[in-house]
Amino acid sequence: MDSPCSNEESKVSPQVSLKLEPFVHQVGGHSSMLCLDEATVGKPLLVREKAFYENLPEIITPFTAQYRGTIQVTCNEDAGGYLTLTTFPPAGYVAHEGTMPVKHRIKWHHGMCIDIECVETSSDEDIFEDDTSMTPVSSSPCVEHSVERRPSHSHNPWILHCHRGHIAKMLGLDVDATHSHQSHSQCHFENLPSFEFLLLENLTWRRKRPCVLDIKMGTRQYGDDAPESKRRSQSLKVENSTSGSLGIRLCGMQVFQVSTNKYLCRNKYYGRSLTDDGLRRSLTQFFHNGERLRTDIFLPLLDRLNRLLAVINQLDSYRLFTSSLLVIYDGLDGQPSEIDVRVIDFAHATQRDMTAESQVYTGPDEGFLFGLKSLIELIEELSKEE
Repeated sequence: MDSPCSNEESKVSPQVSLKLEPFVHQVGGHSSMLCLDEATVGKPLLVREKAFYENLPEIITPFTAQYRGTIQVTCNEDAGGYLTLTTFPPAGYVAHEGTMPVKHRIKWHHGMCIDIECVETSSDEDIFEDDTSMTPVSSSPCVEHSVERRPSHSHNPWILHCHRGHIAKMLGLDVDATHSHQSHSQCHFENLPSFEFLLLENLTWRRKRPCVLDIKMGTRQYGDDAPESKRRSQSLKVENSTSGSLGIRLCGMQVFQVSTNKYLCRNKYYGRSLTDDGLRRSLTQFFHNGERLRTDIFLPLLDRLNRLLAVINQLDSYRLFTSSLLVIYDGLDGQPSEIDVRVIDFAHATQRDMTAESQVYTGPDEGFLFGLKSLIELIEELSKEE
């Protein structure tokens, strides 16, 4: 795990405000992910998730993102509609030299639309291609893209979906209101509240072209506090997807294609549509760079997955409801064939030592284990076929 401290870092005064920018490699989820620096990301704080990170058993920490505290984030809009997200660093925060300038900025349109733009032209501009054939993703109801257009972006297209709702909330707007009910004139917001974010290790850091696979784990996709309507809807999604048959479901992915110098992106709607065979083909696609299958990463991946399997087996009473597994490697030729596997998203996780738990479980999380074993089997099959 990368440490937040190195020779390339310098302490930042807690009185100096810092600008945050969108995390461009987010492939799934629904939280608004922001970068504090290249090594650290923030996500909206949920009390249960914070408590879970603060009490993680040491045995699983090699398989989770490093928790780095919390910050308060404020959002302000300028006359051109561009948003500035600022925070004051937590005590002891150290910044990586040369990584602080903002590379992307968010523009808010008062029809409830957002754009994410590169601050200046670079080799990273428009390298994310929205190749999803199911339910095209757009920044808002104001903009729709046909599949044939395959729009390119300077970011994973899924982040537009994630930021729209949370940014509207930070600006004090009604995310459910249609654009026809919103003022298109420039609004000036004063005394806006700040929002608390968790700080976590950026798992894509140091990778030139991070390929990221987000897999929803387990056969139960709701927490203990979910209302009956939520339980029914999530159970139906499990029953009608690979979550029910395999215990895993593709929640999002991006894979760099050296043949086109672009990322191919998939989202959760695509993942829900997959059959078991479709999921197998998507896994093959994730490990293919457009020219060859990355067979060099199968053995280290299987080793890491089996080590995680042994860890989960030892976690008595832990239930990782709605958590995901991230698989990450560098898609650029010539880069080390290192692969990372981490468990993320603990908003609905539980264990016996958490206070005021109405439901206490015994033994390991069998749903998570079922999904992990299915993934191991699929990777083993893939490696043998090659």
